[in-house]
Amino acid sequence: MQKSAEVLVEITRADLIESQHSGHAVILNEDGSIDKTIGDPFAPYFPRSAIKLAQATAALESGAKLADEALSISCASHSGEEIHRSLVKKMLSEIDLDETFLQCPPDYPFGAEAKIDYIAKGLKPESITMNCSGKHAGMLNACVQNNWNVKTYLEMNHPLQKNIHATIENLAEEKIFKSTFDGCGAPLHAISLVGLAKIAHNAVKALPSDPQRKVVDAARNFPIINSGNNRDVAKFMQSVPGFFTKEGAEGVHVGALADGRSFAVKFEDGSMRPRPSFVVEVLKYWGIEENILNKLSELAQSDVLGGGKPVGFMRALPIER
Repeated sequence: MQKSAEVLVEITRADLIESQHSGHAVILNEDGSIDKTIGDPFAPYFPRSAIKLAQATAALESGAKLADEALSISCASHSGEEIHRSLVKKMLSEIDLDETFLQCPPDYPFGAEAKIDYIAKGLKPESITMNCSGKHAGMLNACVQNNWNVKTYLEMNHPLQKNIHATIENLAEEKIFKSTFDGCGAPLHAISLVGLAKIAHNAVKALPSDPQRKVVDAARNFPIINSGNNRDVAKFMQSVPGFFTKEGAEGVHVGALADGRSFAVKFEDGSMRPRPSFVVEVLKYWGIEENILNKLSELAQSDVLGGGKPVGFMRALPIER
């Protein structure tokens, strides 16, 4: 029987608890053993985009020629800004393909500022703007290097997708529970939060020459490419030395420090807003220096407004030892 979710983040207005976000989480030690569990991190969940680390790793293992910014955006949920769209176009042109080969659905940029700028230029939703277009370009790169069919690269039985399936199980150290398709059209596989945290743990602890380590290094070295301007994921990796972290739709988040300590969380209501507060609380639990945490204060606690003025706040509950 699955354990009940626990309250992780609270929203308070005028000293009254207005809303709560409950979820499940796990925190791993440097050696990959379990340090802390909250709710039921052993049950299967769809990690959504938090699994992109493993997908990009499989592309590299399959022979994809990706490095630096191109590798970073291959495991990204980017904002669809000009810097992202230009990079994906360049990646496709280098393998003699164009945007028509992308099978992710058309979309607007992520975030109000980027979306307003995009619409102001008279641009319409395009597949290259969709947050997963870098991942798809990376997948297509692997297909071209192997002479695999680029028209069926999202099918469950495609050679690349079979490799991704195997890589997820290898890095997660567990079997996939169920498979379906993600919002971008790529195969999606359910694993436990323990398995998701182990994927991040195993990647940061790998040798610099190993594919999974190359992926996390690219994300850490190019955080804006890996997410976007004014994104919490980028700010975390810019502020905390050696920290790799990645969000996923429906309230999923994973992260790992360079020493191997890692975590994964799933908010039961699927909300994305409580993620940053909880991540900061994990960093506090790990004893990250106060001067670094101060840089993340806006993510740790955000204002609840009344008439444009603060009347409350949202923040994570302390993680007990």
